[in-house]
Amino acid sequence: MTVRLERADGVALITLDRPEKRNAMSDEMWAQFATHLDGLDVGGRDRVLMVTGAGGAFCGGSDVGGLLDDPDSLPERIEVSNGCVLAMHELPIPTIALVDGIAAGSGLNLALACDLVYASDRARFAQLFIHRGLSLDSGASWLLPRLIGERRARELCLLGEKLPAEQALAMGMINRVVDEQELRGVGDEIAQRLAAFSPTALAGTKRMLNESWSHGLAGALRAEMDNQLRVIGSDAAIENISSFGKMSS
Repeated sequence: MTVRLERADGVALITLDRPEKRNAMSDEMWAQFATHLDGLDVGGRDRVLMVTGAGGAFCGGSDVGGLLDDPDSLPERIEVSNGCVLAMHELPIPTIALVDGIAAGSGLNLALACDLVYASDRARFAQLFIHRGLSLDSGASWLLPRLIGERRARELCLLGEKLPAEQALAMGMINRVVDEQELRGVGDEIAQRLAAFSPTALAGTKRMLNESWSHGLAGALRAEMDNQLRVIGSDAAIENISSFGKMSS
């Protein structure tokens, strides 16, 4: 079992690689994931992060088989997985989840914490906690209502039903459904488009979208102005604005 990190052309790719368990995350794998996140060079070579799973599954969730091994350490172990979900949400670079096959429990929530989620036509999504005698964790109670609305979130979480990819798309849970053979190519294409944009502009845009739930319109306008004043002095903004001016003249 492992969590692999690869880099190419400004894109960091994290692959959950435990296909015999549908990439269910052990404590060791969560720790590896956290280490990879901590080691990202977000101000330099790493412009975009993609996350996917090996062997025809994204992630079946946390490996519940080990949950009861050491009850005293459970809070610390949960904090590691929670920290991964929070870091994915707060990273200043764009994050993309490529979901093939099952994405369940904390695995699903890891995907939902990404900025963009692309799924194969055989992907399935489920908050399976209720079937394990467990309540929600890994951010589900915060992420789902914001993505699909409170009523739908309650139904999915209380019943623990599996959603096919097209239904998840219709609900607004994910961005696009593609043929399984095209999934990686779509992810690579989107990642390269994002990597070509100004990192400063992307980071500011992400931060404002993340913070939009904590203030009203007036606060959003102030945050946008403050960020725009920071971004407009960047090399990318100066170059693009100057080029636009020349085209218009």
